[in-house]
Amino acid sequence: MKAGETLTLPPRTAKGFNLLVSGMLAPERDRVPFGFLLGGGYELPAGPDFDVNLGMSFERLDSTEGSVTLVSVVDGTVLKAAPTAVFFGGGVGPMFSFGNVRPAARVFGGVELFHQRAVPVQLALELILKVCDDSSLKCAAGEKQTWLTGRIGLRF
Repeated sequence: MKAGETLTLPPRTAKGFNLLVSGMLAPERDRVPFGFLLGGGYELPAGPDFDVNLGMSFERLDSTEGSVTLVSVVDGTVLKAAPTAVFFGGGVGPMFSFGNVRPAARVFGGVELFHQRAVPVQLALELILKVCDDSSLKCAAGEKQTWLTGRIGLRF
């Protein structure tokens, strides 16, 4: 590079179509059940500083009372457009647990390392909430309503 020349960076690009594969831990009482999350979406730039990822996901985790499956038919994530991206998002869809199908929602946040690379690594905390009844937010006695999970995954 010669004196007086300016360095031009390549234009920033969002990931486009992507697949998220994550392992999850959901500590409960005296055990730590495992689970997984598979998600897909489309990431696009939402201005000079942020990217938005819209898609769907499927997650399943073990629980003290049985397995829990959440199908998020709509997921949305906002990511900082940086090499190390802070992100947050949420999703909604049906939850299959304890012999019931109930509406559920999830909110999550974390950090994505190597965000602008081919295979970013995500570290996140996620709160899952099951809605049990239209007239009350409380679930029946003995039916678990919330899960706090930690997850680590790769986004291809």
